[in-house]
Amino acid sequence: MPHYLTKEFQEFPHGGYLAHRFDFFIDSDSFLAIFSEVDIAAPEYHMFRNEEVGFIIPSCCYDVKFDRLENFEQGNFYALPTRGQSSKSFNFSTRLAQALITIITLHYKTYRAKAYFAVAETHKLKRFYDRVLQQPQHDIGYEIITGLGDGGMGYALKTKYFHD
Repeated sequence: MPHYLTKEFQEFPHGGYLAHRFDFFIDSDSFLAIFSEVDIAAPEYHMFRNEEVGFIIPSCCYDVKFDRLENFEQGNFYALPTRGQSSKSFNFSTRLAQALITIITLHYKTYRAKAYFAVAETHKLKRFYDRVLQQPQHDIGYEIITGLGDGGMGYALKTKYFHD
């Protein structure tokens, strides 16, 4: 079972916005999830992001990333754990998926996000995301767009708040 180290999101400044952080662990592996609002105030960047996802991104949309805590602290993002360092439990990836779904659902309910964007940094992570997205999340009521960005590794999830 995943263990959540925080009950609320920790907010911190990120550019002109507040980003949100949530810490959790599974077995002895510590992780964090970060939600950073897409900057729609910079016209060139906003246009680039709109073209990337194929629709106009409104306010209250977030890029989502998660990583091992040690990678984040060392600036060595998305590095694989060294051999023998990660959990060997049979259902580790299922519990990781459960944790991410729980955290994204909590974020959605707290901040009324209209859309989420994620990029799989590796093909292994893409396969993981594809499996997670096959599980319908009725609390969020989203539309999934896959194959976005360079190499088709990106995802967009529109929530039921998208048209509000």
